[in-house]
Amino acid sequence: MNNATVAALVYEFLFEVYRKMDHDRAEGWMQSLPDEDGSLREAFDHGHLSCWEWPAGTLQEIGILKALQPRPRVFGPYFYPVLTLEECAAADFSQFETFDNYCIAMFSFEMLRSHFGHRGEVNLSIRSSRFMEAVAHRDDIFLIEDNGQVRFDEQRFNQKVMARWNGGLDDRRIHAKGVV
Repeated sequence: MNNATVAALVYEFLFEVYRKMDHDRAEGWMQSLPDEDGSLREAFDHGHLSCWEWPAGTLQEIGILKALQPRPRVFGPYFYPVLTLEECAAADFSQFETFDNYCIAMFSFEMLRSHFGHRGEVNLSIRSSRFMEAVAHRDDIFLIEDNGQVRFDEQRFNQKVMARWNGGLDDRRIHAKGVV
């Protein structure tokens, strides 16, 4: 069994958050809201879409996204990243490297992938430059074809991740090792 690290998947989620924030900024949808100290922060809004809620939840549980307090009449939740991509790439997430956390992170990745995917293909044009080496080549859920196309193997995902998900993974939140 070959698994991508939780750290590699976390990087991909943060990459997606920054990509969505760039898109929202370009569309004029970006909001700035006060953080816990009253400083304005650009806000990531997952829009209550499960494809964004799961990765955002994973990042929040690890401590990479922090919730912002919504203004009156502004629906949330809104978050801001506390790490840059460079800081995330250099961070030590070893305390989160467990199989259960991997399953939660891979389920979160599948939520994003299915939103942006087509017939099992992984859209490499919207993945980070690290995705192929850090995730696809290291995880047996991804099949790399001779033409370089990456496919998400639903059957392997179900055998590996969903079997654990449905077979006793009752607490579906990321936890540091030894913390429950």
